[in-house]
Amino acid sequence: MTVPRLAITMGDPSGVGPEIVAKALSRSAIYRWCRPVVIGDRRLLSILPLTIKSRFDVIDMPVPGREILPGKISRASGKAAYLWLMKAVELARLGRVQGIVTAPISKEAFALAGIRFPGHTELLAGATGTKNFAMMMAAGRLRAVMVTRHQPLMSVGATLSVEEIVRVGRLCSYFLGDSLCIKIPRIGICALNPHAGEGGMFGKEESSIIIPAARALKRKGVGITGLFPADSAWRKMSEGRLDALITMYHDQAMIPLKCLAPDKIVNITVGLPFVRTSPGHGTAPDIAGKNLADPLPMIEAIKTAADLCAVKKPALNK
Repeated sequence: MTVPRLAITMGDPSGVGPEIVAKALSRSAIYRWCRPVVIGDRRLLSILPLTIKSRFDVIDMPVPGREILPGKISRASGKAAYLWLMKAVELARLGRVQGIVTAPISKEAFALAGIRFPGHTELLAGATGTKNFAMMMAAGRLRAVMVTRHQPLMSVGATLSVEEIVRVGRLCSYFLGDSLCIKIPRIGICALNPHAGEGGMFGKEESSIIIPAARALKRKGVGITGLFPADSAWRKMSEGRLDALITMYHDQAMIPLKCLAPDKIVNITVGLPFVRTSPGHGTAPDIAGKNLADPLPMIEAIKTAADLCAVKKPALNK
């Protein structure tokens, strides 16, 4: 079987991105899964022996060495990460790679570089003209798709809408069925408030937004279960009774995943015209340059991308 070509970006060069990319590429299993095309600064792979360097391609886009320091977020590091990502998008759109695996970027560095997108997900959607997309965080069979992403918690309730929950739920169902080949996806929907609002005592979003959205999804044939308080929803997920959860905000997905399977978390952008994954952690500036970063999430992201490339279907545009 032909393995896919995957573009692997180094992420923010002041973080652990280059380190986890280099460590991942040192594992022989990577080359059974894919043909890596690394995009970044070749100098940052200097720790790898020549025998390993010969096993992957590098698109060398150097950054000024004096401007990039481990753990020091800067305009230069944000710009480098952006340019590397745009090169990966170009390769994917031209069909020269079948998927993209991105090392973590710094949202602060992006802002310093004048990049208006808050993260990979929004930037990739903008770069490809994708309107219908979602962020899914997965660790093996633990999966959660977010209705809101990088948003202050205090504004989540005001942002939720029936239409947005329905859109994300349909996209999640499509991905589970067509990309993961789950015949009848079981999708749980999380409440926003404690105890699912306790009949309106702790919030009205359940009755006014989330329950109507769940009903609308059922009418569209989506296998929705719940409404569940988030704590009981995650128990059902961990017991294998659900294939994915629709979560209302970032930490509702991330806290359980990081407790249950921190070294397996993969960020999947659902809805793009190509496969895109990333390890489910940030740039970790506190350990950058210290050779302490764990490559397991990056390895998992590469394996997930390769697996998804094998069954990639067109994105849902309805």
